[in-house]
Amino acid sequence: MANRRRNPPPEAGTTTTTASSSKRSRSKGNWVLALFALPFAGVGIGTLLLAVLPTLYDWTRMQTWQPVDATLVSAQLHTSRSKNSDTYSVTASYRFQVAGQEAWGRRVAINESADNLGDFQQQLGARLERAQRSGQTVRAWVNPSDVSDSVIDRSLRWGLLAFWMLFVLLFGGFGVGMLAYVWHARKKAGVQHTEAETRPWLARPEWAQNQIRSHKRLEVWVAWGFATVWNLLAWPMAIAGAPKMLRTENYPALGATALFVLVGLGLLVWAVRATLDARRYGEVRLQLDPFPGSIGGHVGATMPLKMPYQAGMHFDVTLSCLLHYQTRSAGKSGSESRESVVWQAEGVAQVAPHADGLVLSFRFSVPSGLPQSQEVDTEYHAWRVQIESADPALPFARTFDVPVYATKETSDRIAADAAQHPRLHQMRDALVDEVSDLEPIPGGVRLYQPYGRLWRHKLIWLGMGGAFLGFGVMAGRMGAPVLFPLVFGGVGGAMLVWGFYALCNSLRVQLDRDGLHTQRRLLGLMLAWHRVPARDIARLALKESYSSQTGTRHVTFFRVQVVLKSGKAITVADSLRGREAAEQLLASLASSTGYKR
Repeated sequence: MANRRRNPPPEAGTTTTTASSSKRSRSKGNWVLALFALPFAGVGIGTLLLAVLPTLYDWTRMQTWQPVDATLVSAQLHTSRSKNSDTYSVTASYRFQVAGQEAWGRRVAINESADNLGDFQQQLGARLERAQRSGQTVRAWVNPSDVSDSVIDRSLRWGLLAFWMLFVLLFGGFGVGMLAYVWHARKKAGVQHTEAETRPWLARPEWAQNQIRSHKRLEVWVAWGFATVWNLLAWPMAIAGAPKMLRTENYPALGATALFVLVGLGLLVWAVRATLDARRYGEVRLQLDPFPGSIGGHVGATMPLKMPYQAGMHFDVTLSCLLHYQTRSAGKSGSESRESVVWQAEGVAQVAPHADGLVLSFRFSVPSGLPQSQEVDTEYHAWRVQIESADPALPFARTFDVPVYATKETSDRIAADAAQHPRLHQMRDALVDEVSDLEPIPGGVRLYQPYGRLWRHKLIWLGMGGAFLGFGVMAGRMGAPVLFPLVFGGVGGAMLVWGFYALCNSLRVQLDRDGLHTQRRLLGLMLAWHRVPARDIARLALKESYSSQTGTRHVTFFRVQVVLKSGKAITVADSLRGREAAEQLLASLASSTGYKR
């Protein structure tokens, strides 16, 4: 059980006195957010209306135009040079015959503005200049209802379209999404209840009836949003760039492109699976007991579930207090939203048959002094419940944001403490066993952590790293500003290096009354080793390694260290998922070796 505090919790009695000032602050903040979002929304919507849609409209209507042989009168490739890059455009004039009458045209492509994306402009300009010098005719396309409307190249530039869609989806999506959030917050702020001044959980419509919905609906929307945006970028880039990569035998770029497309397909699979999962179990709701959840008392709940009851079913439950906050990186003007775990408890729910299937129930004891649930702001605390089936054949998982306040109330109907369930010890043993082999020896233990431990988690780093690196390579080859390949390529390369190391290293440890001996290898090659006599060892300790977040699920990984009297710490076990499992291994090592914790 983790208990880390970032900020002191607000006192329960301050709710009424600060309500009006908080309301004014949120109203002012909403206006600032709206003004901040407008330029982003304007860029996205403007690009859509002035570039993307006109291009698609022209391309569609040109597919019905008639082909003619045109004679070039003039053709020229123009180069505009600047300090950072060169841009290219093509101009031409040509004449052709339609129904025995001569006509003239000047349009050479669907998009006539100058750019430096790919080599479309250079190739088209070179082709037209050669044709003019040699006197050869070129194929042109003419609107049968208006011969003054013609074009030489009617192909759709997928790379240019994808570049524009970046602005539409990233800038426009961010701006419109923020405006929608402000509008929703404004409407929600208008719904006030007199009773809610002293009982703030009643001011939240999603909590007021004590029928709390899960995040599954939001997950479905997010999954389809990511899948749509990624594939709208990946497929046009692949279609536009793959032929040239094959022609020039640029296989590294082709592989990166293929990986980028595969990630898009993976996102589509995620979206489809999330949708099917939501439909399978329907709208799952949590009913708290007590309501709201209580700091200094209990957080408990029941949840009916439409699935057949079977003896021996287990559902793991995690209760977390989270701090949401904004961070600002050095050299960057923007901020990034993050969340960290302040306190967490794990347990197992009770399962009983119900009229429509089964019902889950759980209860946790929550110590006094923890932060209460707070209104969404730049920094605020929230409480979250995660429920997940322990049976791999039953892929059920749901997440709920729940109200928790300092009421010191206890549950009326739920007696069993989820954190004391007998299955927890087995769960923690399994978490330790999946990353290490522990062998007792006289006076101590041998521990071996093999290659590829937690390989599914590490493959995510490799996949995302390859996708980011691939996007950076493609962006660079298509003439995007140098910032694109540097940022995406750098982040992707770092992810690949970390993923490779995490997958391919092993650790062998012997800890006994004579001291400590460790060997860490990378693909069998010695990377680091330590030999420490027992007299230099001070104690054993836990150290948090990192936290990962998948959707709304937080997992913190720990490592066990031997702390020397000099202050140096040597890792003897890593990749331990959850504090409870790490504490269990730490206790086992201390008991077997006699070193203090």
